[in-house]
Amino acid sequence: MAAYALFRHLPKSKTSSSSSSLFSFTRTFVYLSSPSNTYSHQFQVRSYTSLSEAASQFNVIADDNERKYYMLGGKGGVGKTSCAASLAVKFASHGHPTIVVSTDPAHSLSDSFDQDLAGGKLVPVQGLDSPLYALEINPELSREEFRSASKNHGDKGMKNLMDSMGLGMLGEQLGDLKLEELLDTPPPGLDESLAIFKVMQFVDSPEYNKFTRIVFDTAPTGHTLRLLSLPDFVDASIGKMMKLKKKINSATSAIQSVLGKSEPQQDASDKLEQLRERMVKVRELFRDRKTTEFVIVTIPTVMAISESSRLHSSLKKEKVPVQRLIVNQILPPSATDCKFCATRRKDQMRALEMIRSDPELASLMVMKAELTDVEIRGVPALKFFGDMIWK
Repeated sequence: MAAYALFRHLPKSKTSSSSSSLFSFTRTFVYLSSPSNTYSHQFQVRSYTSLSEAASQFNVIADDNERKYYMLGGKGGVGKTSCAASLAVKFASHGHPTIVVSTDPAHSLSDSFDQDLAGGKLVPVQGLDSPLYALEINPELSREEFRSASKNHGDKGMKNLMDSMGLGMLGEQLGDLKLEELLDTPPPGLDESLAIFKVMQFVDSPEYNKFTRIVFDTAPTGHTLRLLSLPDFVDASIGKMMKLKKKINSATSAIQSVLGKSEPQQDASDKLEQLRERMVKVRELFRDRKTTEFVIVTIPTVMAISESSRLHSSLKKEKVPVQRLIVNQILPPSATDCKFCATRRKDQMRALEMIRSDPELASLMVMKAELTDVEIRGVPALKFFGDMIWK
């Protein structure tokens, strides 16, 4: 049966039977798509557990009360967004209030849900009775906010910072710089930085704590590794700044004691220390096996499997927990193969064999998804796709 036919006839909810138990409960959530439009919304969430599903892989992760964060990543074009969106739909349908976040600058989460999710704010996903929100981080919008802040407070903010560090004269020399012009060409890692700060919000904000599952649709491999290594980089950089600050404080304190002047109140170092602490919290979150899992997504080609192997090796060096590997776009079985399909299937079998013999991937739990005859777009299609992968 064609997948599209299944999408059109998917029921909105299951009916209880003698082999299943129904748990119904109501939760209250805060609408977060805009700070100025905050209101309570009631969701009726239904969760079904049948005897045949008791030992399923998905039930294991759905019933885990500690593991909250799931990051999906891999080579570009392997279907990371579809896999992440389908997992988010599956969690929400299972009764978990869920957020799915895209940290990829080339967003496709809106296309996957067939809904406009741009704007950098949480948007409720339509077509679900369960609580599911989606967010596409908008680097350009944040860049505009930075430009605006720089125009209004840039020179003063820089001067205050330099004064607090005892470098007022250098601050005056820097005052002639047009700081806002530097933001026209964003520095490398800006998108990853924005993603990090969103993670901080998820960790620290009481509103986000209402959600029991947060799924990250990450950028292709290189961007993802920068995202994961950024907390270490920032922690080390701030550490050097704090050491320099202490040396400057020691020198200025000695001079001020001789001159009989009191030391001015300094809060810039406190802010730096707060930022460093938050970055440490994010780094610990990424590496916490109890709360976080990174799922590698790939396709059955030699090139994709090779890159997935290197990704797993890099994730191990970053101490990021990985347990599962999704192999997407596998050709379904066919009684009458054309020559092209037979050749492709042979190549795919060779790639799958690589996984079993690869020292980096052989230990992972392999989950497979067949190539469908339609696009995976919209909530019904994502439900179908999620049932295929997350069994």
